[in-house]
Formats: sequence, C-alpha cells, structure tokens
Amino acid sequence: MTVQPSPQPAAPAPGGRWSHLATGAELAFMAQLVVAGAVFLATAGMRDDHGIGFAGGALTWTPRVLLLIVLAGYLHWLLFTLPAMALARLLAAPPWAALRAALGATAVTAAHLAWAASAWDVPVRWTVAWITGTGLLPVTAAWYAHHRSLGWGAMAARIGAVTGAALLLAVVGGFLQEWTHWHAYEPPRLDRSQYVGDWIGGGAYRLRLSENGEAEGDNLPLVDENAGPWDTCSGTGTWTFVPQPEAGRPAHGGPRDSITLTIPGCGALRDWQAAGTVDRPQLFVVKGDPGTPSVIPLHRP
Repeated sequence: MTVQPSPQPAAPAPGGRWSHLATGAELAFMAQLVVAGAVFLATAGMRDDHGIGFAGGALTWTPRVLLLIVLAGYLHWLLFTLPAMALARLLAAPPWAALRAALGATAVTAAHLAWAASAWDVPVRWTVAWITGTGLLPVTAAWYAHHRSLGWGAMAARIGAVTGAALLLAVVGGFLQEWTHWHAYEPPRLDRSQYVGDWIGGGAYRLRLSENGEAEGDNLPLVDENAGPWDTCSGTGTWTFVPQPEAGRPAHGGPRDSITLTIPGCGALRDWQAAGTVDRPQLFVVKGDPGTPSVIPLHRP
C-alpha cells in the first residue's frame, strides 16, 4: 500500500520571522517615488513653471521630501505589503507563490479601497489605480526576495542598481529634452479679444475685462512690500494688453504676453501674465518671497 505524502505547509520565511515575508518592499516603494520625482523634474520643460522654476523649489524641499518618502515607505510596508504577503502565506491553494502574493495583494487592496471610499468618499477607479500603481512593485519585490530567500542587504543592492539606472536615464532624458526642446512648453499667444470676459481663481479672486478697456477686479493681490499676504484690493479701472514680440520658454525667462491693470486707490498692481494653453488660457501673478513664491492663477469660469 502506497502512502501518499501529506501536503507540505508553505516554506517559512527566512529566519522564521513574519517581517521577512516583505523584505525589500519598503525599498521598492521608496525607489519608485524617487524615480517618479526624477522623471517629473526631467520633464519640467514640458510644463509651465510660471517663471518660478521646478528644480529650484524641489532642491529647497529635498530634505523634507526624502524624510517623508522614508516614512511613507515603511508605512506602506506595514499597512499593505506585509499584510498581503502574510495572506499569501496563509492561503492553502493554489500552490504557486506568485499567484498567492497576487491574491493577498488583491484582498488588501479591497480592504484599503473600502476604507478610503467610506472615510473620504474618493472615486473608486482613482483609488484602485493609486493603490495598484504604488503596490505592484513592492509586492513583486517582496515575492522575489521571499522566493530567492534574500535578505535586506541583497535586496538593497538589487533595488539600488535598478534605481540608479532609472535615475541615469531620467537625467539623460532631461538633458535631451532641454537640448532639443522636444514638446517644450510655450505660453499661449492670444489676441486682445480673447482676454475680454470674466476670470476667476481661488474662490475669491475675480477679474472682469471689457472690450472698451474697462476692468473690474475683486481681491486683487497688491505689489506694496508693506502689504500682508492676505491684503487685497477691489475696484474698477482700465486694462491694457501688453503683447510681446515672441513668447519665450518660461524655463529660460522668456517674455510672455500680459495684462496691465490700473485701478485708482489700489496703487501698483502686478501684471497678469498669460499661461495655460490656447484652448484653456490662464492669467497668473506670482507673489510672496522669492525663496517661497506663490502662484495665483485665474481661469475662465
């Protein structure tokens, strides 16, 4: 009589600790955020920086951003990847480790989706896309480390190598984009008549430009250095369209078409510069300290 071998339980995690089920997952999560930030900076020339520059602001915030990335990586490891891999270990069937990890991740995704939808009333499809997009690489890294019985150091070396290659590609791509001006952003060139009408922004800023040159503004930001950050001015006056010979690239400080306002009683007012696109134009001003500028955009209602 042949005795059938009893099914063997899932192999224990290296070292017998549950935390080793998700080795390297936090590194993968942090790496994808760093690479995403590098790609964002490398493609900055494709977006409007409103003359304040993406790179300068990013360098200022780098230490705090890196700290937040580390905290987010370990929080994601604790709340998502580790529960997903623990569920994968508890599942008796199917026997394939990769599929078990996928099923575990799906179950945890569903739990987080239900919590986010009930707590914040966020759209389901965007929540699913965000959870899936940020969780795929960490779960894959955790499965790979558990399947190969790799420790944290080995995973750090592998993820570091892949991240370094990705960052190098982002840097090269950024230089090529800057050199070739491929899909570079250009401010819209609008006729004077296209500025006529109502412009709103921030819930409180309002500007009405009439065809005859009259202007009516509510809560317009002041230029006066002694004015506080919330000091504004409202009134009626005139506006003048100031076109430029040619629109330059914002990253190079090129000129933009603008609107000059003259409202008695408000003193000097900032010029509202053109932004957005021809189909969706914007007007904007920049206020605040040069080190921490604030952009106030207006758009069509």
